[in-house]
Amino acid sequence: MFIHEYQSKNLLQQYQIPIPRSHIFHQSDDIDSFAEQWGDQTWIVKSQIHSGGRGKAGGILSAHDAAELAKHMSQLLGSQLITAQTGAEGLPVNALLIEKPANIANEIYLGILIDRNQKNITVLSSSEGGINLEEIAEQDPSKINRAAISKATGLLASHHQTLLKGLQLNQIQAHEFKQIVSNLYRMFCDIDATLVEINPLIVTEAGELQALDAKINIDDNALFRQAQVSSLRDDSQENAIERKARTHGISYVKLNGNIGCIVNGAGLAMATMDLIKHFGGEPANFLDVGGNTNEARVTHAFELLLADDVHAIFVNIFGGIVRCDVIAHGILAALKQTALKVPVVVLLQGTNAEQAKALLKDQHPLLFPVKDLSEGAQLVISKA
Repeated sequence: MFIHEYQSKNLLQQYQIPIPRSHIFHQSDDIDSFAEQWGDQTWIVKSQIHSGGRGKAGGILSAHDAAELAKHMSQLLGSQLITAQTGAEGLPVNALLIEKPANIANEIYLGILIDRNQKNITVLSSSEGGINLEEIAEQDPSKINRAAISKATGLLASHHQTLLKGLQLNQIQAHEFKQIVSNLYRMFCDIDATLVEINPLIVTEAGELQALDAKINIDDNALFRQAQVSSLRDDSQENAIERKARTHGISYVKLNGNIGCIVNGAGLAMATMDLIKHFGGEPANFLDVGGNTNEARVTHAFELLLADDVHAIFVNIFGGIVRCDVIAHGILAALKQTALKVPVVVLLQGTNAEQAKALLKDQHPLLFPVKDLSEGAQLVISKA
């Protein structure tokens, strides 16, 4: 789960990590009265959306007086901001972070993530703050410090020394940096984060450290025990189909292709998409109805895909826990409730597969049963 910059900074502040002076402004607030109250100072107006590249897209503006502040707020609030990461539809700006500009002497990158290859938590730092970590890695990987943390030991003095390399901090700043890293690591574990990124962590001209920008991702699987963090979800920033899928217990991710996929099990779903790509097609989505799916969930899966712009659908179900005849009933229910206008290739294998095939036989001219995965992938591509 993604959260906004201002929400991320609120969490940082709770863990004694310094941030710039700021105000959060929502659509329901009064722009003119706010600008009149605070407009005698210079402010940075930052659009709050779940996307990077806001500055290049015109979503971050500088205001030097009340009139300019009101103008920028009116311009951004309620707009649809399109960045390199949002796609052509953009994302709605429902909140603004109004922040004091910083006098920057130095910029540092600081991040914590789960390293799935090493099976640990890794803390990263770099003297090249302010740009993407991928760019730093490409330009000069030696400028990235990496500290692999064991949950058994936590942060050690040696980790702090590794992370301080090349940052050019004086003794007081180095002590403050160590405290920020410790607090950030504690927060990372407390909130079940998968990524926490401060980019940049700045050193001001006065020599103080501040988190100028912040990004936090939370593990969806841990939200059941994260009531406070879970309440920060902003549905307006999510794809409408993905949002609807979540309400039905379906794992769905929108992609750019035209072949819709309905599969049970994440691994099989990935393999299905890989094979479609292998034979020259483009999957329109990742969709996992789950290993213990039921008739209603399959029906909802069809509704989701038919609401999207797909040219064909590939149903690939392996009946282990779930029975294939249950899936067949779900497909038939979907056919009754929706006007099927695209071909559907169906591969059902496993428990009660033969009964399922009998149920689907001759039920619709756009239903095409297949016997194996390669045949199904090639057929759905030709139909699309």
